[in-house]
Amino acid sequence: MYNYIIVDDEPLIRMGTLKKLEPLSTQIHCVGEADNGEQAVSLVEHFSVDIVILDMEMPIMDGTQLLAHLSENYPDLLLIVISGYKSFDYVKSAISANVIDYILKPFTENQIQQIVLRAIQKLDSSELMHDQIRLSEEQKELAYYEYDIQLLQNLILGYPVSDTAINSNRLSFLRHSQRLYLAAVYCSQTLEAMNLQEPLRDLGFSEMTFYLPHPKNEQIGFLILCMPDDVSFSEKSFYVKVIESLMNSIDSLHALSYWGISSPCSSVEELHEAYKKCSCALNAIAVNETTSHYYIWHPEIETEITEILWDKKDEFLFRIEAGMSSEVNRLLDELKEHQALEPRLTLADLKYYYHQLVEECLFILKQYLTNTGFSRSMSNIVNETFSAEELQQYYRQFFVNLSEMLKPQSVYAIDDTIEQVKIYAQRNYNKNLSMDFLASLFYMNSSYLSHLFRKKTGEKFAQYLNAIRIEKAKVLLASTDRKLYQITKSVGYDNTKYFFRVFKKYEGMTPEQYRLACSKQSS
Repeated sequence: MYNYIIVDDEPLIRMGTLKKLEPLSTQIHCVGEADNGEQAVSLVEHFSVDIVILDMEMPIMDGTQLLAHLSENYPDLLLIVISGYKSFDYVKSAISANVIDYILKPFTENQIQQIVLRAIQKLDSSELMHDQIRLSEEQKELAYYEYDIQLLQNLILGYPVSDTAINSNRLSFLRHSQRLYLAAVYCSQTLEAMNLQEPLRDLGFSEMTFYLPHPKNEQIGFLILCMPDDVSFSEKSFYVKVIESLMNSIDSLHALSYWGISSPCSSVEELHEAYKKCSCALNAIAVNETTSHYYIWHPEIETEITEILWDKKDEFLFRIEAGMSSEVNRLLDELKEHQALEPRLTLADLKYYYHQLVEECLFILKQYLTNTGFSRSMSNIVNETFSAEELQQYYRQFFVNLSEMLKPQSVYAIDDTIEQVKIYAQRNYNKNLSMDFLASLFYMNSSYLSHLFRKKTGEKFAQYLNAIRIEKAKVLLASTDRKLYQITKSVGYDNTKYFFRVFKKYEGMTPEQYRLACSKQSS
C-alpha cells in the first residue's frame, strides 16, 4: 500500500478528494492533510509519503514554491497538481517538477481516480521510480492537450476559466480560425466506445474538426468545426458532410444520434453561447422521431412552441395534492399517450408543458412548505435531456415523489367527501367546476354527489360556489383597481353580464356600486 497526502487550503475540496479516492483505499492510504506548503513539507518529513496531491493556490507557501522544494529534496515523490485556474506559469512549474498530471477544477471522481491509478502503476514499476524528472517533449504535449480538453469542456458548459489560450500543438488550429461551429450530439447509447475522432481522421478532417466528450453525460458529445479561410466549398456543405458521416458511423452501431448545430462564432470564448444554440436546436427533435437527424439553429426556433391541450390537467393537479401517486402514474400514462398522438410535438413543446405543470405544482407546494422553487440542478438536468422517453420518465419520478411527499399533510387527507368537495371549491373557485367534474374526482355519480352535497350543506353546490366567488370578487373590488372584466375572469366567470346578475343577487347592488361604497368608507 502507498501513502499520500492532500495539500489544499479549501477543506471542502480536501474532503471531496478523499471521498472520490475511497474506492482505491486498498491501494493507497491518506496519512495527512495540509492547507499550505509549509504544513505539507512537515508531513513529508515525518511520514513515509509516496504521492502528493496539491493545489497551486495556497497561502504561506504556494504550489509553485512547494513544487520546487519537493522536486529538489524529494525527487522520488510523485506529484499530482490540481487547480481552479489554467495558468501557463503553473504548467511550467509542473513540467519542472516530478508531476505526473495536472487536473483542472472541477474534476470528476473518475478523472482523479484514473490519475492516481497511473501514479500507482508508476510506483509499481522500479524502472519508472527513477525515471527522468523532466517531462519529455511528448509528455509536455500530452499534458497541454489534456489541459486544453478540460478548458474547451469548461468553455462549452459555461464554467469559469481564467485563461482561454490553447497551448497544445494538436489543437493549434483552433487558435487560428475565426469561424467556428459547434455541434452537440445526443446518442441513444454511450458515446465513449464509439471513438468519433477516428472517422474524422478517415475523412481527412482531423485538422479542421475535433470531437470531445461531455465530462459528466456519456450520451452527449461536442464537435468543434473550424472553417479555413481558403476553402472553395460552403460552410453548410462542410459541416453537413461531416455530421452526416458521423451519423452514419453511429447508425452502423445500431444507435440513434441527434445533432444540434450552432451559428458561427469567432473564437473559443463564444462556445458557451454556441452550446445554448445547439441545445435549442436539439429541442426541435420530434417526440415521435425514430431516425437519426440533425437540426440547425435559427432565431425563430426559440419561439416555435406548440401548445399542448390536456383536459385532465386539473384532475392531475388534484391527484398530486391529494397524494394519490398511483393515480398520478395513471394520468401520466394518459398524458404520454396524448402526446404521442400529436405528430408535430417537439422536445421543446414537452419541456415547456412539463415546466408549466411543475410551476403549478410548486404553487400548490408553497401552501404547505416555504422555500420551494424550480431548482438549478433540475433545470440543468432538463436542459441536457434530449430524449422524450427520458424526459417523461424524469418528470414522472418528480411528480410521483411530490405526491408521496404531500400525501400525509394534504388538506384532502380526510374521510368526509363533502368536506373534500368544499375544500376543492375554495381552492379552485376560479376554474370551471361542474358537478360532473367534481364527481369524477371523487369517484361518485354526479346526481348522487349533488344530492349528498345539498343534504349535508342545505344548499346546492352552485349556490355554495357562487358565494365563494362573490366574496373573492368583493375583496378585489375593494382592494384593487382592476377592470371589471378582469375580476370576472379571475373569480371564475366567463360572462361579465352573468357575473353582474349574480353579484347583485347576493349583495343587492352592482359591482360598481359596491366599489364606490368601499371607496367612500375608506376616504
